Amino acid sequence: MAILTPLSLADARRIGALYGLEIADVRGLLAGSVNSNFALTLADGRGQVFLRVYEEQQLGAASREARMLEHLAAGGVATPQPLRRQDGAPGSEGATFIAEHAGKPVALFPWVAGESLCQARVTPDATRRVGSALARVHLVGASFEGASVSRFDLDGLDQRLRGLRAQGSALPPEVAAAVDELTGRLERVRAARPRTPGPETLIHGDLFRDNVLWQGGEISALLDFESASRGSAAFDLAVTMLAWCFGDDLDPDLAAALAAGYVSVRPLSTEERDRLFHESVVAALRFSITRITDFELRPKGSGVYKDFRRFLARQRTLERLGPEGLLALLRV
Repeated sequence: MAILTPLSLADARRIGALYGLEIADVRGLLAGSVNSNFALTLADGRGQVFLRVYEEQQLGAASREARMLEHLAAGGVATPQPLRRQDGAPGSEGATFIAEHAGKPVALFPWVAGESLCQARVTPDATRRVGSALARVHLVGASFEGASVSRFDLDGLDQRLRGLRAQGSALPPEVAAAVDELTGRLERVRAARPRTPGPETLIHGDLFRDNVLWQGGEISALLDFESASRGSAAFDLAVTMLAWCFGDDLDPDLAAALAAGYVSVRPLSTEERDRLFHESVVAALRFSITRITDFELRPKGSGVYKDFRRFLARQRTLERLGPEGLLALLRV
């Protein structure tokens, strides 16, 4: 990810002062795929803080995310709690947590040390810990009021596919073929979806390996709640399974450990268990489609690249397993 909104040392010092911090240095971080991120070094020798410029969210959405993170951290979820402003800014929504830079919302967070895992380093112990951490998000998040509705529901995905099909011959042939395949899958998912909506809670929606930091074999932080929304816990578990438990194929030991860690903290209801296959197919659809619209069609060399083909492969694996095969693999 390029730094879309530059931040000078003078700007960093101005923002830091709102939070009662004196800033000695600023360094851009080439991480993430949506926002501009910076490490700010504190002048008093107490280390660093993390600054995020929200490139897409407006003030209200950024403020809501900050309040959500405070709620989760207070409930024991391993996520950095946003810093509160110390300047007594009155009135406007978000003034407690959110500052402004270049007309965009800004938030500061404590610096959390840790590293993300490559797929080769993912073990059953790691996925068990991730499952437990995800379950705690769902437990604590259930009492958070004000979470938004996901923009990645079936209607939203259908709208993206319509936009792709409207490009006609301008699409590369491989992408056009994938769009046709995804359109057919979406139609089948619509026809087979449960008649009534399932139970909802606060979900992360994007708990991939790069959104979890590790230190000493334990999770030090869950990151990037940009896609958090009200939604299905089964969907969130499915996203996490497809993100963590799939190398060349779905690894049964990793998947079973993920599910075991989850249910050790928050048992799945019968309805959630019955929806796991449907939600897994929806999750694979979601990331196949958004990786085409958000990454594949970007100009080459414009930043992070995420390959839609990997989620097409996940969809085919799910079709091969079927509902009973998936539940047997997860051992739930």
